[in-house]
Amino acid sequence: MSVLETERKYLDSHKDELLKQYGGKILVISGEQVTGAFDTIEEALQGAAEKHGLNNVLIRRPSEAQIEFCAPALTLGILNADPSQSSRGTGKDGGR
Repeated sequence: MSVLETERKYLDSHKDELLKQYGGKILVISGEQVTGAFDTIEEALQGAAEKHGLNNVLIRRPSEAQIEFCAPALTLGILNADPSQSSRGTGKDGGR
């Protein structure tokens, strides 16, 4: 079984029910369960990260076309990087 296949099948087979229950919300789906419903993609990403950590989840509006998105930065933990190690610097050290 491919990554997120269970979640995709759940969304496809329950699309009408999910649209009725959640409207245009962005859903976070893990397994065969909606674990969050959000107004913005930023809120959905934050909610998914807080609840599921680095585990794979499907984040999608049930009304939208099936568009695949892969974010290796989430898997690699880049989004949790230490800002003191930023490559842009603070300006004090010339951006080193």
